[in-house]
Amino acid sequence: MSFTIRAIVIYSHTGAQRIVPFRSHGLNIITGKSKTGKSAIIDIVDYCLGRGSFNVAEGAIRKRVAWFGLHIAKGSDEVFIARNNPGPGASTGSKVYFRRGNVDVYPTLETISKNTTESSLKEFVTRFTGIAENEHRPLTGTRRPLEANISHALWLCFQKQNTIASQDQLFHRMNEQFLPQDLKDTFPYFLGAVDESHFLLMGELDELQRRLKLLEATESKQLQTIEVSRSRVTRVLNEGKKVGLVGQDYQAVDDTVFRYLATVAEFQMDEAELISDFGETIQRLRGEQTTLQNRLGDLNQDIRAARSFLSDQTDFSREVTEQRARLKSIELFRSEVASPHQCPFCESELQAPIPKVDEVNQSLREVSEQLEGVYRDSPHIQRHITELEATILRESDDLRLVQRQLQKSVMEDAAANARQDQMLARGKFLGRLAELLESVSPQADDDGIASQIAEVRELIAGIKSRINNDETESRLETILSFISEKMTEYSKNLDLEHSGSSLRLDLKKLTVVANTVDGPIPLTRMGSGENWVGYHVLSHLALHWWLRMKERPVPAFLIFDQPTQAYYPPDSTEGGLDQIEKDADRTAVQALFKLMATACAEILADFQLIVLDHAHLKDEWFESAIVAEWRGDEALVPYDWPEKTA
Repeated sequence: MSFTIRAIVIYSHTGAQRIVPFRSHGLNIITGKSKTGKSAIIDIVDYCLGRGSFNVAEGAIRKRVAWFGLHIAKGSDEVFIARNNPGPGASTGSKVYFRRGNVDVYPTLETISKNTTESSLKEFVTRFTGIAENEHRPLTGTRRPLEANISHALWLCFQKQNTIASQDQLFHRMNEQFLPQDLKDTFPYFLGAVDESHFLLMGELDELQRRLKLLEATESKQLQTIEVSRSRVTRVLNEGKKVGLVGQDYQAVDDTVFRYLATVAEFQMDEAELISDFGETIQRLRGEQTTLQNRLGDLNQDIRAARSFLSDQTDFSREVTEQRARLKSIELFRSEVASPHQCPFCESELQAPIPKVDEVNQSLREVSEQLEGVYRDSPHIQRHITELEATILRESDDLRLVQRQLQKSVMEDAAANARQDQMLARGKFLGRLAELLESVSPQADDDGIASQIAEVRELIAGIKSRINNDETESRLETILSFISEKMTEYSKNLDLEHSGSSLRLDLKKLTVVANTVDGPIPLTRMGSGENWVGYHVLSHLALHWWLRMKERPVPAFLIFDQPTQAYYPPDSTEGGLDQIEKDADRTAVQALFKLMATACAEILADFQLIVLDHAHLKDEWFESAIVAEWRGDEALVPYDWPEKTA
């Protein structure tokens, strides 16, 4: 059992009330001309039942109404809800008034104040409707879980003017993003293809799947850690081989590698090797080498000079000796020659005068002295050269010794540096090894992750077998077949295209389909507003027939706004059939309302059909169903209500 609407109550800014009462079951008609507030009824009801936005069109209602009230009841359980008018241009109000209990007298404007929140109101109305805790979880996992609430249920209860005559939108708010999919997801629950136990199982399934994801994530992390560990171990082993602390043939085949590396980590380095330094020795030896090389250079220069001097003396001695031999011939001369122009041998006359014998003898004496000086100096120069040669030999030996010592020291220094580099590399390796051993250890399954995963997967499989989605689909198809049969039955009362054909409600595409010999024809391919309105009416009546028969948690009311719009001319005022030109159209209007009255009588459970329309038929059954008529000076909002002052 769900609730119906007892009354709509609106308040002026001065506190005046306008009450629109409804019968708790059967046909309720509000008839009137255009612009009297009929179409605002759906938006007011939707707003008072928890919708976040206020969608009444700009105009007198937004200007002259202070609060909107809604009286609903489920048997003797009554609730009064009121929300403030957000005013012109505003999207929603922030004040919500709520009272549960018998409503004999509606509260005054002075007594209405905020006592709850919009979210709390929505939660209450959801539970008041009979919607138990539920949650639809798409099997694909590509959409968020969706819990059916009063908003989803109301999509089955409203047919606004622009929707009821649409060939594309069968249900309320289908043109809004994401809502069609939400409707598809919640339909199985509202129709009764699944029950609360299903959602309990789905809740358990969701919790187990959440737990499974966590366990799998933990396992994956462990596996990643193991893989990283193996990679790090491999790198450390290769580094250890390079520095000579790990055997070249060692291979890590199992977790014993950690024990092996722990042993390697105990290696003690020889710090003494790290302080070996041949720099001073090499510097000293290079200094000695330079000194010896410089000295040898000087000695070689000296010996070259001495040898050059000795060579010059030898040449001089040879020349002097030759000259002396020539001068020796002077002894053959006579002691005195009569004239310098007379030859000393034959005494003949000479053209050029010859030197005197005394002069020649003087020259001979000088040459002889020079020659004796050369003979005296030559042995000294030779000894000096010999001494220089000996010195060069000694210095060369010293230089070769220093060079050997230098070469040895350089080699020893290089070896020491290599050892030092190795020890430094070993030190770095041992540091990284210690870090590795602290952060990485063999991954034992101490917490039993694998066994936990297996256990949870087994539980999930058990719940899935109990849920049995194939069975749910089968139940849904059976339910839809009953609704489709009722739609086909209702269609026979209307002169529509494909009336009497096998009709069905297609929940995948959210439309009505007529199965014909020429194939399935959806509503989108049916022509004329008369057909569109007719199929909207009969499909929603058939749907509520099922909902009430099975006492599903959907409000027990259905509101149609202007179902006869396809028949009346725009300038019609009174709504009588005489304002419709065609006899066929007058017949169609009567048939449409007759079908609504017949369906209300057929649905034995509390069911309330509210029709907001221009039409006013003179049939007794129609007149008896009228709860309000807004023509002349009558409208939803009295014309004398003042607008809100600043």
